[in-house]
Amino acid sequence: MQTDGRHEPARTVHHLIPTAHFDALAAGRGGPDTIRFLRTGEYSRRLLLLRALLDAVEVTPGALGPLPSVDSAWDILTAAQEHAPDGFRELLLHPQVGVWLGHGVRRMRHTAWGDGPLWTDLGHLHAVCAVAALRAGLPLRTTVPLRDGTAMFPTLGLAHLPGHPHWATAEVVVEGGRLRIGPHGARVGPPEPPAPSEPPEPSEPSDGDAPGWQGLRRLHAHAAGRRRDVWLDDIDPYRDLSEPLAPERLDAAETARWQERFALALEVLEDSDPESAAALAEGLRSLTAVAPSTSGVVLSASSGDAFGGLLTSLPPDPVTFAVTLVHEFQHTKLGALLHLLTLERDGGAERHHAPWRDDPRPLSGLLQGAYAFLGITDFWSRHLDRVPRAGRATAEFEFALSRRQTREAVDTLGADPALTAHGRRFLAGMAARLPAWAADGRVRPGVDAMAAFAATDHRTGWRIRHLVPAPDDVRALARAFVTGAGADCPVADSAVVPDLADRWPHARTRLIRQVLAPSSDGERPLAPSPADRALVTGDPAAPGAYARLLADDPESAEAWTGLVLALASGDPAARPLLRRPELLRAVHRELRAIGTPADPLRVAHWLAAGRVTGPPG
Repeated sequence: MQTDGRHEPARTVHHLIPTAHFDALAAGRGGPDTIRFLRTGEYSRRLLLLRALLDAVEVTPGALGPLPSVDSAWDILTAAQEHAPDGFRELLLHPQVGVWLGHGVRRMRHTAWGDGPLWTDLGHLHAVCAVAALRAGLPLRTTVPLRDGTAMFPTLGLAHLPGHPHWATAEVVVEGGRLRIGPHGARVGPPEPPAPSEPPEPSEPSDGDAPGWQGLRRLHAHAAGRRRDVWLDDIDPYRDLSEPLAPERLDAAETARWQERFALALEVLEDSDPESAAALAEGLRSLTAVAPSTSGVVLSASSGDAFGGLLTSLPPDPVTFAVTLVHEFQHTKLGALLHLLTLERDGGAERHHAPWRDDPRPLSGLLQGAYAFLGITDFWSRHLDRVPRAGRATAEFEFALSRRQTREAVDTLGADPALTAHGRRFLAGMAARLPAWAADGRVRPGVDAMAAFAATDHRTGWRIRHLVPAPDDVRALARAFVTGAGADCPVADSAVVPDLADRWPHARTRLIRQVLAPSSDGERPLAPSPADRALVTGDPAAPGAYARLLADDPESAEAWTGLVLALASGDPAARPLLRRPELLRAVHRELRAIGTPADPLRVAHWLAAGRVTGPPG
């Protein structure tokens, strides 16, 4: 059994992690065998969560309200597991069942809330029982909760029973291989299976809809030499990462777009990286459709409760879809590994710069992000020589940017003492991938310079927004400026004080992407400010343009970031500003407060020319 190096056992004594799987995961890889191993661990975790939930419900009076007892549920689940172990395992490993289990346990522990009475969430247990009985060929009569006249049966579909109160119950009967729900004489459920002489077309899977019933749809693609199906979930209330959602059915045209882009995304991934495509096909079970952002940026997420599932808005093209799948599946793999051992012991303070996030991140969040971008960098490295000529510059930029972001995050992680021995070994595996990417000469110097600029832009903007210098240091610098002295004060570390209210448009990086791929149908076309356009195109008028913006809004983090970048890009003497850019805005603010407003350009040049000492950022 592995330990974390402190003579303490890992989180479980039932799953030994083979060195080959650990090392493959640390490198951001892992083939189908590794994914099957992780699924085994997740199945054990689901069983433990199920037992914990049932035990908690049993000792909580009224937890199931008008629904059948825990004992009846336990009996049918154990019988289903005995009669059809594979079907029971797949049901329990369904991502939305995992979300429900996690949500139910948290509701019992009063760390999560629902939109209805407790029994409406906990009672979903009986819908799971009904599906388990159906899979095992066992008869069952039970009662399930209704949510606004609907009841979800995981991996099957959603029954609609109008005319009921918002929170109600309905009887369910499973017999003869069929499931029916509803009042006597008006039962609904999955449609009759097709006759043996009329099988459905393999390339055209039915959505299984019928009067009063919406079937859970599937997407299909080919990977590792065979067809792979995943659920396209738009109806399960537990398809989100937190509280239950109402169904939001996709129309036929939207579903067709999902099918087309998903199939093409798997083609892209298999062409670039067959092993990753096979691993993803082994582990991915469910895609949840979410509404797109107003800017057109793809929104995606995953959860440790939902191994094999991810949420995403529809990516605009197959390559972006492939990147999204890689990104979230990296989170899935790491989340499963973290259920088996401990990689870090941190208090959870939001204190680290993540080069892809607007907000400060705790150590655990930075580790998750770095691991996701390890996979993204790997994808772009493998895909780079397969893109058409028209997309080559964009692919070079994405590869160059992601390798810089990953390098910075890995360096930050390596300097944090909260990693365990397992965590340091895991990080060493991640870091071992970086030198080859750094030495990769396929990125043209001009494109690499754009990536370096974008990375610096993000880091500078993050510091200006979220780092606050010590007030005494700021006052000392302001006094030195007023008296004509140099900026030669010792300065302590800045404190992390998250500012989550400030809008962060990422306009300059978006402008770079737009310049590299002017016909892209991804993010919506950008109308950049004259200052941003001047900076990105190398116009020496950029500093003055940002100074004019600051005259109108002296607190604008975006304008201060642009000013620092414009000065540092055009004058090597101004590059010291990049080390502690938050000082510039803070000193200018103090000067205004004491009644000595000053030109931002003058303050910036004065600060850059000084010798501000102390620990660098």
